[in-house]
Amino acid sequence: MADPQDRAPEREAADRASGPEPGLGQVVLSLLVGLTLAVFLGGGALFVTGSLAVAALMLELGLLAGVILTLLARRQRPWGALRLRPVPRSIYVLAAVLGLVLLLVNIGASLLLGPPTRDIEFVISAEGTAERILLAVSIGLLAPLIEEMLFRGLLQGTLERRVRPWTAIGFTAVAFGALHGPQGAVLFFVWSLPVGWVTWRLDSIRPAVVIHAINNGIGLLGLLVTGAAEPPEPEGGAGSLALGVLLLAGAGLWIVTLCRRVDEVAARAEPWRVPGALSKPETDASRNDG
Repeated sequence: MADPQDRAPEREAADRASGPEPGLGQVVLSLLVGLTLAVFLGGGALFVTGSLAVAALMLELGLLAGVILTLLARRQRPWGALRLRPVPRSIYVLAAVLGLVLLLVNIGASLLLGPPTRDIEFVISAEGTAERILLAVSIGLLAPLIEEMLFRGLLQGTLERRVRPWTAIGFTAVAFGALHGPQGAVLFFVWSLPVGWVTWRLDSIRPAVVIHAINNGIGLLGLLVTGAAEPPEPEGGAGSLALGVLLLAGAGLWIVTLCRRVDEVAARAEPWRVPGALSKPETDASRNDG
């Protein structure tokens, strides 16, 4: 097996071309600027239009613009800082399947913990075709891209250079769960663990964006098609609990299998990058000590 410190000349050239990596202070600054611009644009859109869908769209665009503009102003190249590097084509297929499997995690968690009423109420509040289209673009496309840039890209990427990978993945999962409020914190913490690992293993958020978009898109489509008038109440009972546990256990085994497959594809595509990553994640510091 190749030494983890061996790096192909092509990869080293790509790393140099991506520009200097942002420090923690630069990451915090870019997030603060992005959040400020997002609040300004989102609040203005809500005041002018009265539409939650338009406000959500402007929030996400403002957040993205603020982060990218700040990185550019600090002479950082966004595609390097945000981990947008390409991955093997077969990874996208695996990411799509993983996104579908994580829907089983959503269903199992809803049976155990109750449905995400806040998200359901937000979706069913959209009225008219135009607002629903904006909602689909915002939740199904922009939210996955922007949230993965912020969490698995900037935050996790910065932490990976300072702590062990599993610590970075776990801390990012906590932050991602907190973003979704108390009701969704546990679900999205668990949801984030395999997504964070795939991002670390490939050093790219592209698979995470695919996973996230499938998860959001199919969930949104289901709510729009059913047109539920109000959030459903959890049924509870031994049957629901047993089904929830069964779904989570089956999905967990499937996720491990898919992650091993990702590991195999990544090892063949870039054997100089962290061999045996599934079982022994390492930091740059630990590799240099070996």
